[in-house]
Amino acid sequence: MPESDTLATRTLTSARTDPSGARFSFTSLGGVVSHSSPARIRPRRSGRLIAVCTSGILAAGAFALGPAGVAQADTGSGTAPHAIAPVAPKGGQQPTLSLPKKAATHAKGARSLARSAARAPLTTPRFDPNNDGVADALVEGGNGSLGEVNVTAGTTASHGTVKVKYQDILTPGHESSAATQVLSLTTTGKLSLWNYASFPGGSPLWTGSGWNTYNKVVAVGDTNGDGFGDLLARTHTGDLYLYKGTGKATSPFTAKVKVGSGFGGYDQLLGAGDITGTGYESLVARDLNGDLWYFRLDGTAAAPLAARVKIGTGWNTYNQVIGYGDDETQQGGILGRKVGGDVYYYTGRPGGSGTSSLTAKELFGTGWNSELFVGQGKNLLWGKNNLFGLTSGGDIYYYSGLNTGSVTARELVGSGFKGAKLIAPVSLTSTEEQPLLELYQGTLYNDTPGFEGVKTTGFGSYNLVVGPGDLNGDGNSDLIARDSGGTLWLYTGKGDGHFNAKTKIGTGWNQFNQLVGAGDINGDGYADIVARNSAGQLYFYAGKGSAASPFQAKSLIGPGWNMFTKLAAPGDLDGDGRADLVAVTSGGQLYRYSSTGHTGTSTFKARVEIGKAGWNGYTSLL
Repeated sequence: MPESDTLATRTLTSARTDPSGARFSFTSLGGVVSHSSPARIRPRRSGRLIAVCTSGILAAGAFALGPAGVAQADTGSGTAPHAIAPVAPKGGQQPTLSLPKKAATHAKGARSLARSAARAPLTTPRFDPNNDGVADALVEGGNGSLGEVNVTAGTTASHGTVKVKYQDILTPGHESSAATQVLSLTTTGKLSLWNYASFPGGSPLWTGSGWNTYNKVVAVGDTNGDGFGDLLARTHTGDLYLYKGTGKATSPFTAKVKVGSGFGGYDQLLGAGDITGTGYESLVARDLNGDLWYFRLDGTAAAPLAARVKIGTGWNTYNQVIGYGDDETQQGGILGRKVGGDVYYYTGRPGGSGTSSLTAKELFGTGWNSELFVGQGKNLLWGKNNLFGLTSGGDIYYYSGLNTGSVTARELVGSGFKGAKLIAPVSLTSTEEQPLLELYQGTLYNDTPGFEGVKTTGFGSYNLVVGPGDLNGDGNSDLIARDSGGTLWLYTGKGDGHFNAKTKIGTGWNQFNQLVGAGDINGDGYADIVARNSAGQLYFYAGKGSAASPFQAKSLIGPGWNMFTKLAAPGDLDGDGRADLVAVTSGGQLYRYSSTGHTGTSTFKARVEIGKAGWNGYTSLL
């Protein structure tokens, strides 16, 4: 941990208060930023946070909020904390479909593994609820609504709304019956098997715990020819385990078997189906250089993964690579999604090898910026995807991320917050509510709708509070707080808005004037933070999932970051599964720094302007 140093006091002042309420200007990325429509509010459930002050303001002498997302020392006095009124969630647009032409039917490679005649053949899609033999898609919007995409008809129909935030939804194929089945995975590690007809409103057939040991679970189809879908699961250290389907609803998977190591260098893992036409399922992986690799799955217990083969380059042009899988008329397939929302389809080529294993891309559809696309290969981010801006006059504006690298036009969501000391952490419960916390006279209040009575005392000695997400690896979001002596404390979350007793995790943290974070920056599945010192040097602290010592040793990102008046952690803005950073210049421009998956000086890509002017009108950006 850093050695003690004198805290460089830094007060942010408003360059423009924007009393007129005029909208700021934006740089449109992907042509999807609306300058006139209300923001699409991301939290999924009714009762989500949108702030309206109903009980007055804090005393005029209270300190303004300091560094972005961080509460300053609580020394003021005044009226009671604010009450917050909810606004109903808003959904996004449905994607459009521009389907590729169907390839001519070709002979599948002979299946070399024993297969039960009573079970589905390899050509059966992993997800085909209408049983037409063509693989379909399942997407989840920002408001939790599920969209079932009928690829044959080119239509999308609603399939209900999820009640909790799932870390992932998997389509493994048939696990215990001929009915279409899906798996859901929560942040706390509960994996559940459902008959799709009863998902998500009914009851699962089976639930297992402990799956948050892994940062990625992949449905790879039937690897051993018994007719049941299998899973691969990767640990945070890069070890890979195989779980074979059993055909039993009460215990759908066998005990794990380690089948590989060194898989931590891939930022996308997906089950692509039989892309070579040889009768074998496959695991496809993308590395951080954008190279695409094929691993044949032959189903043997001793060595189920064949040696990797490079099948593509330049795949880092996509923010997601998605396993489309098999259908009855053609080889397995892969989808690649651009940041702007265009999705392209690649089918396997029979007899192809190496970089000729896939056909040329064809446009599959547009507007596919859904929060979750079933089968996607990225690690699912448990973080934010929004920003709050607080003006010196006490107005709060809301910006929602679009998964395109930019944000919506701002929306006024509250007033009367002058002098309030606010924190906007990563969601504290499984409902992915948009939490807003307020530090008032030594007590941390939860102003989120439905949580107004939740409070935590003993916060009067802290000059900084941050909510970067899950730091101890239990799947619940946590808080860190720094006292005036520079000691850093961890408050682990209980998953219901409450926190466990604090534990000391470091000293010397008063050398930093900014600590921000909202999720996983380097893509390993653990929440991270960045810290800036008074000299303008920015450091990266990688999370490691340990309550006793949540962060690895710091690594220098680079100097010169004191050119920015504000830093903030919006979560994942570009849809690649890694948390990003935004920064405001003295001239009011807003820049996005997209994470790369690397650390050190390569932690972030070159900056991209996403706001042209006016962002210095906020005293704080949360």
